[in-house]
Formats: sequence, C-alpha cells, structure tokens
Amino acid sequence: MPDMFSVGTASAASGTIARGAIPVGLDASGRMREIPVLICRGDADGPVLWINGATHGDEPEGALSIFKMLATLDPANVRGTVVGVPAINVPAFEAGKRGDPLDTFSHDMNRIYPGRVDGYPTERAAWAHWEAMKDACDLQIAVHSGGEHSYLAHMIFAADNPPSLELAAAMGPQWDLVFRSGVGGANPSSKIAELGKAGITVELGGNCRTLTSDFHAVAEDLANSYLNVMRHYGMLEGDARHAPRWRMGHQKALLAPTSGMWVGSADLPFETEIPAGTPLGRVYDLYGEVRAEVVAPSDGVVFGLRFRPAVLEGEWCCFFGIIEEARTDLASGERP
Repeated sequence: MPDMFSVGTASAASGTIARGAIPVGLDASGRMREIPVLICRGDADGPVLWINGATHGDEPEGALSIFKMLATLDPANVRGTVVGVPAINVPAFEAGKRGDPLDTFSHDMNRIYPGRVDGYPTERAAWAHWEAMKDACDLQIAVHSGGEHSYLAHMIFAADNPPSLELAAAMGPQWDLVFRSGVGGANPSSKIAELGKAGITVELGGNCRTLTSDFHAVAEDLANSYLNVMRHYGMLEGDARHAPRWRMGHQKALLAPTSGMWVGSADLPFETEIPAGTPLGRVYDLYGEVRAEVVAPSDGVVFGLRFRPAVLEGEWCCFFGIIEEARTDLASGERP
C-alpha cells in the first residue's frame, strides 16, 4: 500500500483525511477553477470508492451525503480509500442549474463525459475529473436526483457488467430497483465500467425535499448506503444488508400531452407496483379545466414524478419503470 494517495492537490497519508482540488483551468482573473475533493485514506489496503455529486448542478444530495458519510468515518477503521467529490460541475452548482449557464455547447455534463482536453468549458472540467479518477478508482457511485423539476425515489442505473450490478446490490435493501444502462456511454458510471470496473448512478431526492428535515433524511439515507457498500467490500467491519431480490427492467419517460398546470395524483405510491391505467396525474389549464390525464402505460412502478406544477407539452411528468425480471444473485457479482 503506497504511503500517499493523491488526487489533484489532495494527498492523504495512511490513516488520514485530506482535502484539495482537481485543477480545471484559469478564470478571467487568473485564478484556478477547481473541483473540490475529499479523501479518507484507511490504515489498511482495500478498494478505492469514488462518490461523485452534482454532475448536474441542481442536484445537491451528493454533496450533503458525502459530508455526512465522511463525518462518521475514522480512517483507522477503514480498509482502502474513499474519494468524495461533492460537486463535479461547480459552475452549474453555483448557479443551481442542471448545467453551466455560460456553456450552451456542452451544457449537460452527464451527456458529454469524459469531455475533451481541448473542448468547451464543461468538456474540459469533465476531462480533468476523468483523468483524475480513471486510474484511481475501483467502485464509482454517481449521485443524482430530480433536481429543480422532479422527485426521484430509490432507483439505480447500473452499467451492464457484473462488477456494476454487484455494486448496485451493495447499496442496501431499499435499493431494489436496478435497471441496466450501457457500458461506454457518455457519463461517469458508463465510462468507468468500460474499464471493467464498477459504476452505478443512483437517483434519490429533488429540490422539493431540500427543506429542513427532508434534506437531512435523504442525505442520511444515501450516506448509510455508502457505508453499507463499504461493509459489503470489506472496507468497514460489520455485515452488509441486501435486498432479498432486485427488480430489473427499463424506464419509460411519460411526457405531458399538453401545456398547463401539472398536478400529481394525491395517493400515488412510489416504488410500489401498480396496474396499467392507474391515474398518475392531470394537466389543468388556467381556467380550471382538465386538459389531459397521464396514466400508467402498463403494469410497473413510479420511481419519479414531476413536482413543478408549470408544464409544457412534451416535458417530463413521470419516470415509470417496467419490470421485466426479478434477480436474487446480484450481490455475488456473477452472471447467472
């Protein structure tokens, strides 16, 4: 085990916690633009777990959950290393927007990752992050939520390789919705999986749950899930908890059939299987007339719902999951 573990300007000796940053480039005043990094370096060898927050700047759950998780860790009791990146996309986080408002060419970092060394501003930030992570990461968790328009319940998109499916299973019993995503796609989880490593994207929260106790509850749920991951891989003492089965399938984005005021159904359950035709919500015009109703297109589960009432025709109203199989073997990291 090397004496020092370094990411950008952050260097942690065995048994210590360090902070620093990944340099991105100079701003107009000549100061370095940076991506903050926190490192917990254990006393013993083990995997390197990266937790990446705020690829989308309006999704702060990753940052708070990283702070809460690291506050519980004693490096003397850790095997391996935890790297926390509270916000990959710092300009987007500062603006509270999905992407950097000053970069209209590569606005969404989760669609252009790992970017280019000589690309547009967001591409350059993505490239700096990728260069820092790719050789110093075994397990990668990208934390997302519904941001400024939707709430998303416990949902994992796992890159379609055995290490990623095992990492999804290691998140804990509340994370039993696991849908496969591509390997080698333009996001951090897919790119790290392309190297044969484990990459997952977890979805939980939204700006509707960033007030007082709700924000803490979401962040603690995530933080406890990271600790469960660490127990699963032997990075912490104790037994990991797992779901008895994992529901797998694909998502279907249900779009508003007309513009107006979106109102979700009052008693709609999340993460619970419902039959085709179940009412999910209505769109009213500003005279109080119901102009459209959105219903479940098939048997399945709601794992995300729009909370912003103003809606335009064609915008997201619901993230709907169609279950195709149930698996009991994901925690083994092997294909059936």
